[in-house]
Amino acid sequence: MAVVGVACGTTDPASQERLPPIMTTTPTTTTTTTTVAPGDFLYVVQSGDTLAKIAERFSVTIVAIVERNALPSADAIQAGQTLEIPEGLLVIDDSRTTEP
Repeated sequence: MAVVGVACGTTDPASQERLPPIMTTTPTTTTTTTTVAPGDFLYVVQSGDTLAKIAERFSVTIVAIVERNALPSADAIQAGQTLEIPEGLLVIDDSRTTEP
């Protein structure tokens, strides 16, 4: 049985090859900005919320919330989800007539 000893700096060609440069990364921070139309605001869906409850709470229609958030349906919300709530609607009841 033969014992072969190898030391640093030998004349072996593999030990004299240059190593590729070490790639380093610089940490970066990404900031996401959401622009909300004037009069609108963001709402975080709570457990038990439905679009009907949210719409009633903010005096908007379910359709307005669905359209503003590009939801596939009125059932497509989850607790923790952030919704853009459009400005409340002003309902004018013109069905009443006034006597002259």
